[in-house]
Amino acid sequence: MKTKIAFWTAFGGMAVGAGLRCIQMLFFFNYDTGFVTDSGVFTVAYSAVVLGTALASALLCFFDGSALGAMHRGSNPAVGAASLLSALFLIFCAVVLIQDFVNFRATGVTYFVEPLHVQADLPFAVVSAVYGVISIVSGALWFRGEDYPGPAGAMGVVGVVWGLYYMLLTFMTYSASATTVENIFTVGGGALMVLFFLSEGKLLSGVGRRKAARSVYVFGIPAALFWLTYVLSNTALIVAGRGYATEMPYIMQLVMLAHSVRILALLFTFRKRNFVPAEMIRRRISGEEAPKTSAQGDKL
Repeated sequence: MKTKIAFWTAFGGMAVGAGLRCIQMLFFFNYDTGFVTDSGVFTVAYSAVVLGTALASALLCFFDGSALGAMHRGSNPAVGAASLLSALFLIFCAVVLIQDFVNFRATGVTYFVEPLHVQADLPFAVVSAVYGVISIVSGALWFRGEDYPGPAGAMGVVGVVWGLYYMLLTFMTYSASATTVENIFTVGGGALMVLFFLSEGKLLSGVGRRKAARSVYVFGIPAALFWLTYVLSNTALIVAGRGYATEMPYIMQLVMLAHSVRILALLFTFRKRNFVPAEMIRRRISGEEAPKTSAQGDKL
């Protein structure tokens, strides 16, 4: 029950935070000087809303005893489709960054990132391409309900490596010149996503079990909240013709948006399709209820 409230809390925070940010950028931002004209009132308001609801959601999930169950492997088309979406944007990001690098070497011109960052972005493009391929494999396995080949954690490590390289790249290039508010979303959201990837890898490999099941919610919901608020508001401003040059390249923002969709797909469907509640486990252990299996042999 607490986890359901956490979802609603996070979505409410995202809607309010993104709305306030759009209002500020549409009506209280000087696009000539690059400064806000409301003395930062809206900045404080939407930052407080997002941070407050993220903390509240994490605490609700942490103290939700029903999340202390275990995972079983089975078909989950929603997570499979979301994994393929992440793969699409990861590979697209890699192609764009590599193309920018090639153009810069040939003509000295870039189209998606600052010339100063082109060389630093190239290794990130390679890691993104590898993670994209892994995400395609992961999506196919989620559709089929099959286990990962070899240790499941080995595939999860790729996501952690990608997240850590994202953090390194952000610290090296984008966070130094970004505003504090930009860093709340790009650095804070990136750190939460790394922690989610780590928890997800433990969950899929059977390490941590109940703690890992809880951690994917504790870190996943706030990570999705941060990035959805940031990217959706930026996208709305672009559609409205009032986009501005954020420090984080938009192509990378879209990757984070796709990751957020995958996180929410997993967290929404996890309990119904791939989760054994703690109470049922206790009953099975005590002999009150024998494990049931589906026609495919998956534990229910």
